[in-house]
Amino acid sequence: MKNVISFEKGKKKEKEFNPNKKKAQMAAEKATTKCPAVLNPRKDGSNIDVNYAEIEPEQNTEYWKNIEKEERFRNKYKDVLATVPVSTSKRIQHFSKAMLYLLSEIFHGSNWDIRFDAWLDFCEFYISSFDSAYSDYIKKNKGFEKEYQYKFEEMTAEELEKKLVDCLGKIIELCPEKKEEDKAKILYQAAKLFELEEILSDLFYKQVIKD
Repeated sequence: MKNVISFEKGKKKEKEFNPNKKKAQMAAEKATTKCPAVLNPRKDGSNIDVNYAEIEPEQNTEYWKNIEKEERFRNKYKDVLATVPVSTSKRIQHFSKAMLYLLSEIFHGSNWDIRFDAWLDFCEFYISSFDSAYSDYIKKNKGFEKEYQYKFEEMTAEELEKKLVDCLGKIIELCPEKKEEDKAKILYQAAKLFELEEILSDLFYKQVIKD
């Protein structure tokens, strides 16, 4: 895929870049199938199984770095995380609003650090929050699922931003569902969001490893 976002070089971020385990898990699953199944994060909210007697010093250091990143995220978005609705569809809407808010900084942030951090936060919301709500929703409404044709096509940054804004906007508008047919539309847009998040992440991965 061609580089479609004109990022500045961010050497400091390149050295520090190491996606958390949840992002790595997701990338691995996406790499093995064209139309991947919905991920099912641990219900207790944790993302790392650790046996302290067996891990190497380097792994121990990385583990605590991941914990610090999660603490930073929770502190930064404590207001958003403290007001999560109980209803599954409202949770989907809640986290869609949080991700929609981040798009401006992702695509138009004044420097690499701002864009990079906004993207990481977008991924964290998607993986640890939105996907969990979506998993619960699809289990309850499996009969309303419509086939979504994954393509992972190339597109410009402008096109990708418009598609993300449109997709998240439709999810926010549809949730909570007003009629039964809205359930199929929500599931369809959520599947589309999976594809768009993958394309967005691919852009950042390639920029980070670019010489």
